[in-house]
Amino acid sequence: MLRLLADENIPRKLALLLKKLHVDVIRLQDLGLRGISDNELINTANELSRTILTRDSDFTTPNLLFSAKNGVIYISYQPSKDEIPKLAERIASIARQLEPKPRLLIIVEHEHTEIYS
Repeated sequence: MLRLLADENIPRKLALLLKKLHVDVIRLQDLGLRGISDNELINTANELSRTILTRDSDFTTPNLLFSAKNGVIYISYQPSKDEIPKLAERIASIARQLEPKPRLLIIVEHEHTEIYS
């Protein structure tokens, strides 16, 4: 199961719904780490053994992706408030099915999900 570290660009409502779906997720804001660099986010995720959950496409580039020891889940679109519950269900399902590993990239798009490892 993936344990997630939510970047500050992840809606609070999404993180709360993931917790209700029994996904182990921590928000950067809850750690007091607002405004940190991408590399600091990766270091934090690695120290906490967590997969990064983000809307920042920079984390799909080889340089950053390969530094994330537990992988990255990238949400490629801005979900509306009405879409967040469905998105939470999709991410919870992914988190339950996969194990963390380096170079794991999960791209969540509107209608489908792509998994690269």
